[in-house]
Amino acid sequence: MGTVHTPTRTPKRITAQGILYFYIFYRVFCANEINKAATQYSTSDIYYRIATMMNSLSLLAALFVSLLCTFASAHVADSRKGLDNDIQPNVTPKRRHLRDMVRIRNAPPESVQFELGTRLVLECEVLGKPAPTVQWMKNGEPVVDYEVESNDILPADPSSFAQLVSKLIVTSANNGDVYTCLATSALNQKSASTTVFTVEGSEEENLLTLQKLFRMPAKPVITSYYTNIFQNIGSDVVLPCRVDSVSKSQVFWQDNNDELVFGNSRMRVLPSGDLLINPLLWQDMGNFTCIAKNVYGKDIQTTFVYPLRPSKV
Repeated sequence: MGTVHTPTRTPKRITAQGILYFYIFYRVFCANEINKAATQYSTSDIYYRIATMMNSLSLLAALFVSLLCTFASAHVADSRKGLDNDIQPNVTPKRRHLRDMVRIRNAPPESVQFELGTRLVLECEVLGKPAPTVQWMKNGEPVVDYEVESNDILPADPSSFAQLVSKLIVTSANNGDVYTCLATSALNQKSASTTVFTVEGSEEENLLTLQKLFRMPAKPVITSYYTNIFQNIGSDVVLPCRVDSVSKSQVFWQDNNDELVFGNSRMRVLPSGDLLINPLLWQDMGNFTCIAKNVYGKDIQTTFVYPLRPSKV
């Protein structure tokens, strides 16, 4: 009778997959706050430099994870060569896939006071696979905006996983109006609602505040953008950048090398302000920046793009 070799169990170690999950967690839950902090300071400020350094370190971490995954795969292949021929694995490990999902990470407040003559900004932050979309509702009816009417919206790639921020600018409301953030990803939906309570003043005060509102210069506000997106290499990806502006505004994009997107055969700014990357390559990993400008100022938002290697079926 042949000798049966029983494989010994080895202690669990930190794998490349575990590090990758940690890195994705960092990008989704931490890097966005760092980028928000960076936009509050000038490029010469020490806080801006610290935020930039953290983003650079995150890119180095991504490179490290990629190299570690390659090394781990080679190590597993070499170790299999040394196994006894009599030992056959009885279970084939299955590759894990993230299921379709949608979740509202940061919802607008349940109730808020609105003063006539001011602008109210409602914000909804959503995670989803595939990349989610947000439709705002007022008292159960869709709030029609340019994003809904635009014809250049492409369906989300099934491989995409994204974190979306959507803002609604409210300039007029009645007492008790209910605004709802409706998040959708594939067949999944989540919603969160806000009830607006108006603060009434005298007729003279209301007239003065209305006059002030129409005279008040306002910089543009980027109302829809990804903070992070993970998507397969070779697919087409659209990075949203929708703008609310009382005056005519312009939208510019900077690529992951901080160069203005212009004359690039793979990258194109759509009429809506979104950036189309066709196709997505590994070299596109990094921060893409949307800049919206009008005569009163500008708004800047950054999207981190992580190209994924397509899974083998």
